[in-house]
Parts: sequence; structure tokens; C-alpha cells
Amino acid sequence: MNSKHQYVELSDGHFIPPLGLGTLGIKVTEAIKIAIEAGFRHIDCAYVYQTEEEVGLAIRSKIADGTVKREDIFYTSKDWPSPLGCPTLTAGSWR
Repeated sequence: MNSKHQYVELSDGHFIPPLGLGTLGIKVTEAIKIAIEAGFRHIDCAYVYQTEEEVGLAIRSKIADGTVKREDIFYTSKDWPSPLGCPTLTAGSWR
């Protein structure tokens, strides 16, 4: 981990913050806005949480007001736990 910037290097050379804000069981839109203002740049979600729309609105809001740039935000998610995967993903998503 790069302690100066608190990022972990990925195998492709990119860096990601090791701590992500989880979006299960919170008042998502307001919590995400506050977290971004406080310095969070990694937002963790999952299809089963059904919070993607609120997370997207909050991130877009903080981009629009100049708090962050899109390239500063890491949005991670988890696949649906079934043999078929997430119904919203396509085969091309994995390439």
C-alpha cells in the first residue's frame, strides 16, 4: 500500500483506495454525498442491495458541484450469487 496516498496497487498498475463505503442499510444518497465530501473515493455496492440508482445520483451530484471528478471515484459491486450471475450483466461485461 502506498501510505502517502492510502491506495493499493492493482495488478494492472492502477491504484484503488483500500477502504470503501458500503451501501447496504444506509440512507444512501445523503450518506454517499457526505462520504465523498469527507474524502471517500471508493463506494461499494451490490446488485442485491438495490441502491445503484441512489448511489449514481449522489455521485453525479458531487461531480456536478465540482467536489470530485468521475475518474477519482471507484465504484465496486458484487455479482449475484447464482450460477447464472447477475441478470443485468451480459457476456461482454466480463471482457
